Amino acid sequence: MRGFQASSFDPQTLIILETVFDEAWLTLKAEGNQTVRPDELARSLLRLAMEGERDPARLHDGALKGLVPAAGWRAGG
Repeated sequence: MRGFQASSFDPQTLIILETVFDEAWLTLKAEGNQTVRPDELARSLLRLAMEGERDPARLHDGALKGLVPAAGWRAGG
């Protein structure tokens, strides 16, 4: 991905990113979203990780913020 070449993450962070990506993707599918592509979600997630975020819940919500018009996935929580 353009702009991410110089970044590297330790193995634990990669596990977190993979897990959060999968959960966020499932969230999008559960909400019926068919417009967000996997690469858009990945870019959003990687931007947060590059800024230093490592908390899975904040990564999940932050990656979805801006990709989904409303935070419907949090309405029940």
